[in-house]
Amino acid sequence: MATIHIQSGKNNIDHSLKYSNIQSVPFKIHADCDAKVTKYFDKYVKTQENGTFTGSFRGCPLRGKKVEIPESYVGLVLHESIKPSREKDERKFYIINNFNEITFWNWDKVTSDNDSITQALQWIDIAEALHSPILEE
Repeated sequence: MATIHIQSGKNNIDHSLKYSNIQSVPFKIHADCDAKVTKYFDKYVKTQENGTFTGSFRGCPLRGKKVEIPESYVGLVLHESIKPSREKDERKFYIINNFNEITFWNWDKVTSDNDSITQALQWIDIAEALHSPILEE
């Protein structure tokens, strides 16, 4: 198993980057470059009456929902500048920005509390309750 190092600190955060619209999509894009998301994706996203979103990627329908990161937590945008050549090599990630909400997408399926990202965010509250000290009155 590889060791992972996350370098933090004010010097690593790139304040010129605007990550106000973080998205989790149900597919992998084999590219490591900037994407013209605003031009080719964002302007085709439609907001529904119930606060969810519809969109598409390469003609396939997507359904999305915006969720907030729980209070006192923060989402991080990480960057790995040098990828290791072997799976067991140490890895170094750098924090380049942070966020407090994320839009997640499903393939043509209505978003729900059963989606993995929603369950993961709910688990934070459950884990805190399980691991917090019991105060006797």
